[in-house]
Amino acid sequence: MELYSFCHLINRSSTNDSIHTQFASCLLLSLLHIYVIIPVFESFLIIFIFQIYQITSRMDFLESLDVPSFFICPISLQIMKDPVTISTGMTFDRESIQKWLFSYNHITCPITKQPLSDFSLIPNSNLLRLIQSWQLHNPSSTKSVEQNPKHDSWSTLSMLLEEIKQPHLQVKSLRKIKTLIHDNDGSRTFGLGDNVLFSSVASLVAKSELPAGHGSSIITNEALSVLCLLKPSDETLKIVSQNGNGLLIGSLCTIMTKYLYNQARIQASLLLKSIFKVVDEIYKAGPKEEFFESMSEILKDQNSKHGSMAVLIILMEVLPFGKNKEKAIKGGSIPILVELLAENSERRTCEMMLVVLEKLCRKAEGRAAFLAHPIGLAAVSSKILRVSHVGNDKAITLLLWVVRFCKSSEVAQEFIEVGGVAKVFMLVQSGCDSTTKDKAMEILGFHKIKWSKAPCFPSILGA
Repeated sequence: MELYSFCHLINRSSTNDSIHTQFASCLLLSLLHIYVIIPVFESFLIIFIFQIYQITSRMDFLESLDVPSFFICPISLQIMKDPVTISTGMTFDRESIQKWLFSYNHITCPITKQPLSDFSLIPNSNLLRLIQSWQLHNPSSTKSVEQNPKHDSWSTLSMLLEEIKQPHLQVKSLRKIKTLIHDNDGSRTFGLGDNVLFSSVASLVAKSELPAGHGSSIITNEALSVLCLLKPSDETLKIVSQNGNGLLIGSLCTIMTKYLYNQARIQASLLLKSIFKVVDEIYKAGPKEEFFESMSEILKDQNSKHGSMAVLIILMEVLPFGKNKEKAIKGGSIPILVELLAENSERRTCEMMLVVLEKLCRKAEGRAAFLAHPIGLAAVSSKILRVSHVGNDKAITLLLWVVRFCKSSEVAQEFIEVGGVAKVFMLVQSGCDSTTKDKAMEILGFHKIKWSKAPCFPSILGA
């Protein structure tokens, strides 16, 4: 799926590009057929495809500067600094042909593919003088070639992709990515490269195994940090997350439930927050009860505001599916949310907690857990007219679920003692929207006989 994502993104980006890039995109789609037949080649193909796109992008850039084609090294596609000629008569930049022959141990000419019996590198002085003369008359173009940020970015990304494939270089390459981002105050992105990097780094997490002692490995920690910094498209995020029947989602859930390292758990929650917004419903219904227990722990610890907000967003996304409401209730979400709601005054956070509590109180066991908490009714009632219109609606809806199905005199008495009845009537008088007002009036009608005896109950409703 990494390959599908990358090919589609490059193909889509090439619509207005030159003939070179359009050719590359067509080739990418053709290579998809190889992947379908032999999926084991995915790692090789994604690097190969990226290098094709890098080469064509470089050719487009050089053409835009009108660089004479014979100044360009056929291997590096850069202006040659030290042109040398080999026995077949082909000329290359010295550094590039030395790598070809002596680092990669090739014994053929890169262009003609003829076997080489003589590995001498003859300096091409005439060509060097021509290049130097052209550079003197085109200083701005030379500077542009050397400092082309797009090329630097693609070259860096190509190198990092190669390193990530090699186990002994994975930690180094992951830390290098983080450094590139942090050195630019977090603003460094690789464009389409974010999608490719996310796909490659995510595979490290998806294939990771739970270490002994439930600690987290260095590679997993570094990979999670990088994934949180990258900004893949929603399309890439969905494809990568659903690959292998949700292998990445399962690994992140395992990290949240089994790992002892709190930072890794928080980073996993941040990633799942984004993932659950884009994946199909079947993947939202999959988390186990222990996953909801781990989210309750993160909320309870309050070690990270970002982590707590991520958990609330995850709950909002997944509760409507499968048996997730029951799992969250069993996982202890309600008492923790009630206590946090009572202590919190931040608008957005209170809204989200009220949304989650309202969803959970649609279930009988959710209402039972809510009423079992000594400050459940008081905490929700206190937020009426103190948060926002959204907060008012969610608080009233939650209370309606409770009084509609829990008609005991004890509940009615507690509701009036904590000031809930007075708050609901104040909301009615405040000019709230008609839907919220109808819900509030319904609440006031359930225990009208009992509540009408209280001094705070309006006489107009008790009649």
